[in-house]
Amino acid sequence: MSTEHAELTPTREYGPEQAAIISEYTGRNLLHVIVNPVAGSGKAGKRWPELNTALAEHGFETVAHFTTRPGEATSIARRLAEEDASTIVCVGGDGTLNEIINGLVHDDQPVNRNTRLALIPAGTGKDFCRALGVETVEKALRALDADVTATIDLGRMTYIDQHTGEPTVRYFANCADGGLGAEAAARINASTKKLGAVGTYVIGAVRSILAFSFRDATYEVEGEVVFDGRSGMVVFANGPTFAGGMRVAPDASLCDGLFDIYVLQDVGKRALLFSLLPRVYRGRHVGRPGVLHTRGAHAKVTSPVELLVELDGEQLGRAPFEARVVPGVLRVIGDEQALQKVGGCTNPAL
Repeated sequence: MSTEHAELTPTREYGPEQAAIISEYTGRNLLHVIVNPVAGSGKAGKRWPELNTALAEHGFETVAHFTTRPGEATSIARRLAEEDASTIVCVGGDGTLNEIINGLVHDDQPVNRNTRLALIPAGTGKDFCRALGVETVEKALRALDADVTATIDLGRMTYIDQHTGEPTVRYFANCADGGLGAEAAARINASTKKLGAVGTYVIGAVRSILAFSFRDATYEVEGEVVFDGRSGMVVFANGPTFAGGMRVAPDASLCDGLFDIYVLQDVGKRALLFSLLPRVYRGRHVGRPGVLHTRGAHAKVTSPVELLVELDGEQLGRAPFEARVVPGVLRVIGDEQALQKVGGCTNPAL
């Protein structure tokens, strides 16, 4: 589970009755903020008073809910949605985001169709924030002011849980991948992340490539085998970037009902390090030899050897795994121009 959490003493948390009183007074300006204090190497907790002040200056009333352990953001988000919260704000990293969306969606349906999710960046990668155009606090505040809502797709992954060994289903917002990317995610999450997004992810990627071995796997998309052989990784992209800004799927849409799927074939470590890795930050790996690109709403991956899988930056299990698009299941607040770039799925009337 997410490595962003630690045991902390929670601050005061409002119950449903107090929240109802505040909501009656403020209307849509009430924000339920789920804060992971240890996200971003502890920066989220340290910056929360400043963020809370900024939200107040923009006319928002806040109810803060601090996480104290892995998985708690999921239960908090589920309870808030069931209590008809209008807007939930994530202040944390990609792992916190992933926990929250798994609280807002159940059995491929939103727990509450009226509940919207907003993001204020506080982690390291900020990839889904980037997709929504809220990768800085200032942009996030402007998006909350503008109140533009988009209805987007999520991904659903079925995989073998690394702790229980049982098949597990979990949703993801941005990207999921198997193989090299999952091994890099595990390495990065075990690091301090004090080098910032680019430094942390580049060093983690290079170290993982040097330690990695290409392995056999079979990839099916919409029931058809698209590749069967030695490969490095597969990416199921809902959003365009992952790993702290790598433009892995520059044309991905959040609301087209499809994944952009990339399979990295066995190109050798030298080509991967000195050609493809630099290119992926600019989105120029697409069409290169050894990079298979296709689209689909359903895919399966099997391997005779261990193949790890990660969702939204959290390494959670292993193959076999199966990815499926869940269309139009999450309402988010973002920058209108940015949302147009990732599929044009804005709906200001919502």
